[in-house]
Amino acid sequence: MKKLSPLFSFMLIAILLLGGCSSGSSGSSQEGKGEGAEASNEELTIWATNINVPVLEKAGELYKEEHPNFKLNVVEMNNTDIDQKLKIGLQAGGEGLPDAMLNVDDGLSGLFSKFPDSFVNLSEKGFDDHKDQFPEYKLGSVTHDGSIYAFPFDAGPVGLFYRTDLFEEAGVDANSIKTWDDYIEAGKKIKEKTGVSMLSYDANESTVYTILLSQQGLGYFDNDGNVVLGSEESVNASTLMKDLAENDLLLGTNGWSPWVASLADGQTATAMAGAWLIGTLQQQVPDSAGNWGAMALPTFGEDGAGAANQGGSSFTITSNSPNVDLAYDFLEFFTTSFEVQELAMEGGLFPTYAPVYESELFSQPLEYFGGQKAWEFFAGQMEKIPTVNYTENDVVAREEAIKSQAEVVNGSDVKESLKGAKQRVETRLQ
Repeated sequence: MKKLSPLFSFMLIAILLLGGCSSGSSGSSQEGKGEGAEASNEELTIWATNINVPVLEKAGELYKEEHPNFKLNVVEMNNTDIDQKLKIGLQAGGEGLPDAMLNVDDGLSGLFSKFPDSFVNLSEKGFDDHKDQFPEYKLGSVTHDGSIYAFPFDAGPVGLFYRTDLFEEAGVDANSIKTWDDYIEAGKKIKEKTGVSMLSYDANESTVYTILLSQQGLGYFDNDGNVVLGSEESVNASTLMKDLAENDLLLGTNGWSPWVASLADGQTATAMAGAWLIGTLQQQVPDSAGNWGAMALPTFGEDGAGAANQGGSSFTITSNSPNVDLAYDFLEFFTTSFEVQELAMEGGLFPTYAPVYESELFSQPLEYFGGQKAWEFFAGQMEKIPTVNYTENDVVAREEAIKSQAEVVNGSDVKESLKGAKQRVETRLQ
């Protein structure tokens, strides 16, 4: 055997040592993807919508008091972008997704069914211990196959927000509006006296239409899975939209920002939305402080319901997040902390964490609403909201409802339009 030179022997030993070190480092890195890595990586990225962003950031500062290395990155985007980017990411195996995100409740069941194993099972992490602190309907929206997959957060008890100054200028008493027929008559007076439309809505969405179904106890499908477009309740909703349009009382906008602008610019006397609009108005329409009030929805007929739900949202953790334990710990703190949920209220959001309903904030008059106890009003609406069936096929029915909505406000026959929408939904789901 040929003897190795001293220099070659030294190089070989060095290579072996470096290789050994490299191998050891690699092993540590792999191990570090478990608890050790999560303990050292205290940075989270969460996607959330507009008024939720400052609330999350304030909660992050509170959490940081006990976790000094914690860093929270909140990326603001609208609900549509979150939904689209999420689905693209899930189809790409989780590529490009954040650790956690805020999702609208009525889309959760579809996500959990279509993308099983893509979200962290919170029941397995222990969140069931908090179940008695949230309303049943909210838990229903975040539960799939018996387990909780999203942190329940805010709710959307609906109210009719109205401009008190415009009502006063037109000589209309808001308390006199009991039915949707009353609402249209009031709208005619307001239009004549002020020139302002009675209702503005986002024509790219079915928000108002969905609310009008919700107050009649329906989603897009009944409990047997039948699409409800074409039902008496859907005819009621579409006919109201058509009547508003034919009386020149309806202002359609193309998107969220133009809709908010219509509120800020005084182009509408009322807005139909969940309680979260309190925060949107306070933050994005500050110049109208003192000129807004909130009342229950008018009813279809004398005995109809004046309460409904719109949206509400909850937080999910993506299964591919490298920081699952940290994300769970922070969002558990966020959704079950009395102090943080008070911050959410101050930010204009309506919490579903029941203990915070004992907060003095709920009974305080809001200056923005002319001294009305708006939080107390919406808390009262929570108890009257009819139960609605959400399904994974809602997105299909919603798309067809938006098309029908456009047809109706442009003059099409209500029943014929809904008949066509129902047929399209059934065809698409075959």
